[in-house]
Formats: sequence, C-alpha cells, structure tokens
Amino acid sequence: MNLFEITPLHMEDARDSWLPGFLRALLLRTQFSHSRARALGWRGLRPSLAFGESWTCRLQGRSGIFGLFFEGEEMTTEGLCGRFSLHLFPDPDDLRAELLPLDAAMTTQRPDYWDLVREFPGRDETRASFRLGTLEMTAAADGRSLALVLAAPTRRKLISTDGLEWPPGSGNHIVPPGGLESDLAAFGPALRFFRVLAATVTHVLGLAPRGRTLKSQPGWVQWRRGAKVFRRKDEAVRLLRLRLEYGEAPAGVAGGPPRRQPWDFSHDPAWFEARDPGGREGLPELLVLTGFLGSGKTTLLRRFVEHCLQRDRFVAVIQNEIGAVGLDGKLLEQDSRVLEMDEGCVCCSLSGQLKKGLARILERHRPDVVVLEMSGLANPKNLLAELRDVRDLVRRGPMLAVAGGPGLEELLRNSAVARDQLAAADVLVLNKRDLLDPNRAKQARTAAQAVNPRALILEAEHGDIPFGLLHDPALARDGLAWDDLLPHFHEHGTHAGEGFVARTLLLDAPVPAEALGPALERAAARAFRVKGIVDVFGEDCPTLVQAVAGRLETSPLRGHGRPERFLVCIGRDLPEDFAGELARDLGAGRT
Repeated sequence: MNLFEITPLHMEDARDSWLPGFLRALLLRTQFSHSRARALGWRGLRPSLAFGESWTCRLQGRSGIFGLFFEGEEMTTEGLCGRFSLHLFPDPDDLRAELLPLDAAMTTQRPDYWDLVREFPGRDETRASFRLGTLEMTAAADGRSLALVLAAPTRRKLISTDGLEWPPGSGNHIVPPGGLESDLAAFGPALRFFRVLAATVTHVLGLAPRGRTLKSQPGWVQWRRGAKVFRRKDEAVRLLRLRLEYGEAPAGVAGGPPRRQPWDFSHDPAWFEARDPGGREGLPELLVLTGFLGSGKTTLLRRFVEHCLQRDRFVAVIQNEIGAVGLDGKLLEQDSRVLEMDEGCVCCSLSGQLKKGLARILERHRPDVVVLEMSGLANPKNLLAELRDVRDLVRRGPMLAVAGGPGLEELLRNSAVARDQLAAADVLVLNKRDLLDPNRAKQARTAAQAVNPRALILEAEHGDIPFGLLHDPALARDGLAWDDLLPHFHEHGTHAGEGFVARTLLLDAPVPAEALGPALERAAARAFRVKGIVDVFGEDCPTLVQAVAGRLETSPLRGHGRPERFLVCIGRDLPEDFAGELARDLGAGRT
C-alpha cells in the first residue's frame, strides 16, 4: 500500500492541509461512477473550501445531511494526524430535529436552514449544536499505513440548570430546572457515516483493514447555566473510540484480518470487503411493465414508485402510449422522472429509439431502477431486439404483466397481443380482484395459468402487490430471453394487425358539465379505452377521465399544473372522424 498513489503531493509540500487533500482525492475516486458511489453508500457529496476544508453529504437510506469539517493536523510519532468534526443536520420534519437543544431545534425550522447547513463551517454555533463526534485520520510518513478513528459519545445530553420557559418570562417551563433539554444518540448516527467512509477507504486502497479496536471510557453530560455551557463526567455516558488500521503493521504486531465482533450489528461492515462495488451489479435494473388497455398498469406503477422512494431508490420511467398525447406520464411525473417517447409502440414502430431514450435518461438522472411501461397494445415479444441492444446500460429485471380480472377470458380469446403479454411475464398480476366474486376470480386465474403456467401469479386490488418480491434475486427472469444472443426473425402480433387505432381530441376550452357525461358514455360504448384530462365549466380543477370496456370514471385532478387538455380514444376500427364526433357531442375542442 502506498498512500502517495492516491495523491501525488508529499506531506512536506502541503503543510497543514495534506490530510484533507488526501481525503478529497480518495472520495473523488468513487464519485466518478454513480453506481459505485451508491453501492458504497453515498447518495450525494459536496466539498467546499469557502470556510476551510469541509464536506456535506447524504447517505443511502439515511435522512438528514452529514457535515465534515477539517480542524487541523500535526505530525506525531505515529505519523501525520488530522482531526475532522462530524455533524448531522436532520431534516426539519425528522423527530431528531425536535429532540435537539432548543436553539438548534428552532434553527431547523428556519426558511434558510439548508443555506445555514451549507455554510456550517463558518458558523461556530451551528457546528457546536449539531456535532456528533470527531473523525481522526493518521497517515504514516512513508505512506505505508493509515489509521481511521471515530470518537463519539454514546449520547449527547444537555441539562438546563435554570430550566426553559416558553414564551420567555412566562413562568411556563417546557423544561423544568435541572431537566434534560436534549438527549440524542451520537455514536450510532456517527457510525453510519463511518461505515460508508471506511468502506470507501477499503475500496480505494484495495485491501481490508488489518486491525480494529473499540475502546470505551467515561463520557460527559453538558450543563447549561444562562448563556454558559460546561461539562461534567457521567458514567452513564460512554465515549467510544473505534479504530481501523490499514497497511503495514508495526514490528512485533501480528497481521491478518480482524475478527467480526457482536457490535458489527446483524451484517458485516462493508470495510471487510475490498471488492469493486460497481461493475455490472451497479447498473440500474430494467423492469418491463406490460398489460392490456385499462388493466391498471399506471396505478400499479405509481405504487411501485412510492415503494422505491420510501427505500431511497430513485425510479425513472420510459413510456410509450398510443395516441398523440400521453396521459400516464403526466400522472406520474411528480413522483419520478418520466420520458415519453414518440407516439406509437416501442415494439413495432419505434425501432432504435429505446436505447437512445434510455441513454438520455441515465445520463441526466442516474436512477436505481428503470421501468419501461409499454403501451396497452404493445406486444412484448417484439421487443427482443431492442432489449438486447441495451444490455450494456442496464441489468435485466423481471417482466411484469398486469391483467384486469373482469373480462379476461374473453380478452384472451380475441386478442393475440393480450395472450403474448401474459405469456412473456415473469410476474403476472391479476388486478381488480375486488370486482370479481370468488368463482369469477378462480376462472380468471385458470385462464391466466393456461397462457403462462410458469409465472408467479399475484392477485391485487388497485395494483397493490408485495413489491419486495420484484427485488428477489431468486425470482425467475426468463419471460423474454433477451440475454439470448441468437437472432429472432419471427414477428409476433401487433395492435395494427388486430385493427386497433387511436383517435385524439385536443381541447382548447372548458366543456359544459351537462354534455360531458353523455358524450363520454357514447364514446366509451364504441372505444375500448378512453382517457384524458378536461376542464369543465364551473369546476376549480381539471377532471381526469378513465373508461375501460364501457366502465366510465371521472374524478377531480387537484394539483395538476400542466396545460394540456385532451381525450384519447382507442378501439377497433374507429372511424377517422371519431374525435370530431366526440367534439361535436361535447360542444368544444379541436381534432
């Protein structure tokens, strides 16, 4: 191991600032690859030199922002030793924000709170109020060894000698005299940062630590009297020092990797592994979502996006819709990044565009998961060439097909596209279970199994399934053999071959309320699917229109800021003037 391979500067050439420069170079090496940074545990990292060497960062799966501030370095007998203060700035709505000392808690509610966080190195009071502990880094003068130390109390307690009155001078004590103003875990949150940093050091150096120690000694409790704060020792609080050692061991010290300890929690820290966390496993997973018109794909997709966001996984969606205007992307865009490709179907009329669209969305947004939502009339079996073309950009995820339970048997009898959608699935969701009695539900399941006996079948209401199953490595992913390198020359059925067409009505004015219902009912009686967004006279928000197989639903669409108003009608052999007829029935619009 040679630390000078990380940074070319020698210690004598960067007096008083070599260690922060080394740390900066070390962190930078992992940030070039987004997938590698995420695999190590980083969610975002921002260095700053405005008030001295400092960093702010977010970690995967953790709320709040961590701050690291360089306090100085000095040469010791062991090597060059530097100290960094470690801080955690909670999100304003986090419970931790309420448990901070009163002045810090009030800071989290200020409109300029995040500006203060970015400037924390220049604000002594901010650094003190949000401090967790200290990070120490010691580098041998010859660059052959490195020690990383986390020092923090188990808890940070602050006792108010005089108590706290609110409002001031009211006599109303929110903290009684001698009571706890604040009592927060410190070492635990600090260890979360330390684990990510240590994993990064292990990865960049290419070797695991050779030694590790954890020492405990009495800690302290802080007391506030007026404007002064002082410390007193307290055996109930422990000061912990966790030390990792990399590189050559001093003479007489046995080598070998450290043994795992009970305090490693339920899984091994990543600093034990020097493997590359990037590579193919670091690529985003591509989940293909298919299903016939009106089966509930977008409802399920919205639930999946919410599931991923709750687990700090960012989702990008690529959609193709039949019709000049897409509705589903407008309903999803507040929750994830959505790229709507040109009108048409990705598997029959957009050859070559999937890779371009995927590359564009990966470059701009760096998601963890990409969902390709195919149009309700798209045949996934015609997608093989496109999928093989993107193997260098994504990992293969499951093929998910959504089938609306009502009318499924008739649909499968009459549509080769619908049959191929189910046949290609790894996971088959029988949606709208609430609309079926037990006997009809059994018949729908039997019909689906007859088309695809190997798929995992899940019954659902409103697209609600156990989404954790989709991340299971054991889940089969062979519905479409897109890893197969052999060419496929057979073309499968398409919506055009079955006579399906789309007619789009663009609306430039509100429609009369009394005309909307009858006009939509007539359209829904002839079109298999009607969907869109319309303005209605007298209503304070747009109306969302959804109709499938004659079942019509309208609902207010609050908070929707996009200006487009339209209706898309999809059905078999609809006349070219179908949209014009609908416009005349509504008394508004333009085709």
